[in-house]
Parts: sequence; structure tokens; C-alpha cells
Amino acid sequence: MQTNGILHYFYQCKNLEKQLHPKFGQILQEDRIKMGSITDFVSEINRTGFSRANRYEMVFVVPTAVNGLSPGLSRSLTYRIASVNLPSKSIATTETKVYGPVRQAPYSTTYDQLTFSMYLSKDLRERKSMENWMHYIVDYDNHKIRYLNEYKGSIYLAVFDEQENQTASYHFMEAFPLSIGEVALAYANEDVAQCQITMSYRKYIETDSKQWQAANGSYY
Repeated sequence: MQTNGILHYFYQCKNLEKQLHPKFGQILQEDRIKMGSITDFVSEINRTGFSRANRYEMVFVVPTAVNGLSPGLSRSLTYRIASVNLPSKSIATTETKVYGPVRQAPYSTTYDQLTFSMYLSKDLRERKSMENWMHYIVDYDNHKIRYLNEYKGSIYLAVFDEQENQTASYHFMEAFPLSIGEVALAYANEDVAQCQITMSYRKYIETDSKQWQAANGSYY
């Protein structure tokens, strides 16, 4: 008796679905067709491939005054980036209610900070260069702060495929160092010393290959 009741309820639901959407059965059949197979999956992967996390390059375009304090900074940093995180991006919202449920109303785009780790030279020049940049922003002696146009720079991040073709590139605008991380030193540690840098920037946008090539040649 219980089984008959369940079956009756099932057929009622199916009839209701057909009433609400006469083409329900057709859509369901089309979705099954679109689900594909393992062969389709392999074909799609072969067509688009995977992005390898170790194929990237960063280029720094630092202010002229900062580059004068640390000659060769832009080129040196490019070859020292051990790891980098492409920051997340989100829509900032505020709750609003006219009638009915509360809605999230967008009002701005927010960006997380750019962080990367860099290998350090024997004399720690990369860390010193970042310190010079920070001291240029806020004077080390009198604590005066310079104008944004004087200390802002640009950072370009490019991603490549296994054939060294550029697949994506990003421009971080109005960038400057926000913090310099600690350097772990220990007698038992023979690894290459690294330092984490956190950069502030106004926003980042996707760029084309021409902009990347222009930035990539700016420090030669």
C-alpha cells in the first residue's frame, strides 16, 4: 500500500512538470545528449589544455627616481620571482530592501593585494631595493610622504603555455610596496633565502601582447 502511494506521488510530480513545461521531456533528453562521454572529455582537454602554474613572468616598471636608488631593480626582480598569486577580484555590495527579500546591490569592484616571493642575492639587494622604494614613499628621516605620481609603478604578469606562447597577461596599475616579509635564517637551513613582498595597487586589467612586449622591453 505504501509503495502504491509513492508511485502515485511520483506520477503526479511528473504530470505537474509536464504541465509547467510542456517540453520538459525534450529538454531532459537534450541534456542527456549534451552530457557527453569520456571521449568528449579527452577531446576537450586536448583542445584547450591545462594552464601550468610554473610558466609565468613578472615585469616591474618602477619610478625613475626609485630605479636611480636601486639601479637594475626592474630587470633583477623579473628573474627572482619564486612564486606569485594572481589576486582575487570581487564585487562589493550593500544590502538594500524595497519590498520582499533583501538584495545585494553592487557599488564597487574590490581587489586583493598582490603578493609574491622572491629569491634573494648574496647581498640581499632585492630586499634592499624594496626598502629603498618604501623609504622613497615615506622619508626615512623626516617621515614626509611623497605624492602618488612620484612613487607609483606598474607590474605586468604574463602566463605562458608549454610552447612558450603567451596565453594571458595582466597589468597592475599604480603599484607600490606595502610590506616586506621576514627572511627565515637558520644554521640547519641550506635553502635559498626568500622574502615575501606585498604590493598595493589601484586595479588590475587584462592586457594584450603588445602592451606586455612594450613593458618587457622597458628595462633593457
